[in-house]
Amino acid sequence: MDGAEAGIAERPDARTSCTLIPGDGVGPELVYSVQEVFKAAGIPVDFECYFFSEVNPTLSAPLDDVAASISKNRVCLKGILATPDYSHTGELQTLNMKLRNALDLYANVVHVKSLPGVKCRHSNIDCVIIREQTEGEYSALEHEGVKGIVECLKIVTATKSQRIAKFAFDYATKNNRKKVTAVHKANIMKLGDGLFLRSCEEVSVY
Repeated sequence: MDGAEAGIAERPDARTSCTLIPGDGVGPELVYSVQEVFKAAGIPVDFECYFFSEVNPTLSAPLDDVAASISKNRVCLKGILATPDYSHTGELQTLNMKLRNALDLYANVVHVKSLPGVKCRHSNIDCVIIREQTEGEYSALEHEGVKGIVECLKIVTATKSQRIAKFAFDYATKNNRKKVTAVHKANIMKLGDGLFLRSCEEVSVY
């Protein structure tokens, strides 16, 4: 039992505040079920609920308020935020992207693992996909200068490339992963993805 666990054991009445974003679609239904499970299990969590939606912007809580709540609580349970085909403000950044940027949530981590007894096309899968999600394809810089021709800007910086590479290697070290693979298109995008690849190579030798 570490210090945090010991502290909780000594203070059984201690409660945790958690920001709650029900989201869109089936999100509210799923979040309601989670709340009912927490309540039935007596889990000491108090939810600060925010309606946050790009589909219904007039009722949505301000981004600053939601970001402030997450920063304060340091934990958030979030349902999926639907992205409409066209922003009501004409912006290219989605609400998800704005929230990531506001909190500097630069690393998306997805663990893909086969489950015993579940038959699927591939077996013995156990990999972790780590993706930088504040630049590159998420730069949200594109325009149609001429009808039928769209230009998209993919921003790649050494600072953020090195940061996500360090995150990946740190994750691998802490979780006993034996290999880190950098996925890139440096053979075609020699400057942008080339910078990303070089950054990964530089971090790998530390």
